[in-house]
Amino acid sequence: MNQDKYTSEQKKFDSQALTDSRICQKATTFIGIYFLIVFGGIDGKYESIFSADLNGKAVIVVYPGICIISKNDQLHISGKWHSGKKIGVDDRYIKASRVENVSLGLVFVANKSII
Repeated sequence: MNQDKYTSEQKKFDSQALTDSRICQKATTFIGIYFLIVFGGIDGKYESIFSADLNGKAVIVVYPGICIISKNDQLHISGKWHSGKKIGVDDRYIKASRVENVSLGLVFVANKSII
């Protein structure tokens, strides 16, 4: 395994999507009242997960938000490498902070504050 490829620094690379993105809701809080049964709701945030090609190897990309990616889209991805143990992956994964879908002309930027 190439160690300099898996540092905690911000990395940028061009890639091709190997799968469509899957968007799931990650539960963050639960508010409820118990009165014979539980009344309440779950609040959460969305994450997009897809795989991309990096030098002939498939890597998992996790984007904290909604990111529309289709298989074979050309991408510019920037983010940080993390250990895959937390998400059940043997290898490392990249948590993307910016994904540019060149095929669709869309740019997704995480934690962007709008003023």
